[in-house]
Amino acid sequence: MLKDLETNLRSATCPYLLLEIRREYFVEDTLQQVSRKWSDLKKPLKIKFVEGGEEGMDQGGVQKEFFGVLFEKLISPELGLFFQDESTRLCWIRPVVNPDIRMYELVGVMMGLSIYNGVMMNLQFPRVFWKVLVMPSEALVDALAERQQQLFTLEDLEEGWPTLGQGLRQLLEWQDGNVEDIFCRDYEISYEVFGRGVITQSLMRHPDDPVVPVTNANREAYVKDYCTYFMYTAQREQILALRRGMWSVIGSRALYLCTAEELEMVACGQRQGPDAIELNMSELEAVAEYDEYTADHPTIRQFWSVVHHDLTAEQKRQLLLFVTASDRVPVGGLKELTFYIQRNGPDSDRLPTALTCFSRLLLPEYSCRSKLRDRLITAIENTKGFGLV
Repeated sequence: MLKDLETNLRSATCPYLLLEIRREYFVEDTLQQVSRKWSDLKKPLKIKFVEGGEEGMDQGGVQKEFFGVLFEKLISPELGLFFQDESTRLCWIRPVVNPDIRMYELVGVMMGLSIYNGVMMNLQFPRVFWKVLVMPSEALVDALAERQQQLFTLEDLEEGWPTLGQGLRQLLEWQDGNVEDIFCRDYEISYEVFGRGVITQSLMRHPDDPVVPVTNANREAYVKDYCTYFMYTAQREQILALRRGMWSVIGSRALYLCTAEELEMVACGQRQGPDAIELNMSELEAVAEYDEYTADHPTIRQFWSVVHHDLTAEQKRQLLLFVTASDRVPVGGLKELTFYIQRNGPDSDRLPTALTCFSRLLLPEYSCRSKLRDRLITAIENTKGFGLV
């Protein structure tokens, strides 16, 4: 009781949303403190790592590390909240028995806090995830799911789970004979539930109806029902809880006017994949700052020459990931990033390293361009930068 009173009094007088985090209890400390400070969610966020005494908001460094570590832990298989498709690496909410709805709501809060504080999330979800989040009400989500319109379509499934989507597409478009004989499917779905393994669920409209085969006549309805169940019905409560949590932080008229693409851009930056835009590294060069180097230092000129002329599009993204912990581009382009290059001693065979929480590349003063190129490419293709220790 006294501890709760002390917490409430501190919260009333503190101009920040202050989270004091023990690294060994990262997720637990974060979610417990946020749940107790609901009225402070729209205050400026300040993170304090208790053991190390780190505290601050320099270039968003501590915040950036905090959200990066938090979301990495939240999507880890061990926690069981999300799963990833092996081919696309896109995340989705995992079906579970008796889910902890409050946990999912708090995850949504943390996503909202990340957006509210201008820190991009290094998360990837199918576009349908963002379609759900921008819906103005849970009732509308349910209605669109029931009508099988706009949400949870076969196209949505194909983006997140292309192998599964391809099989359903083939079933839908099969012209050579009766699909009942070729595909031998029943009107049901099998899927994995965390803690229970694979279960099979009837997709018949009435639970007591006997399961029938999928035929040419009912295959279109079957594919729609399959997609809706796989992406929504099996984890409806978790999805809506996550949406509620996010809206509790950033819900506003602006969000009502936002499209799924716009929300994803604000939250995570521009998309990766085959349709990702080419990085304009000239924008990054224009905003770069230097420590113990200058813009016209030979090493710096060689560095940008390598970046512009030697790195492939993929390697440019790897460089961005290496230095900033994200290969996504914020709204407004690379000119909105912080990017430092710091001299890290004289010529040596050491690889460049990075302090990702401060977007700082530690670059030795290599003796020639070819050595710089070799060391840089080796570093970005085989290692990661370092966060705060």
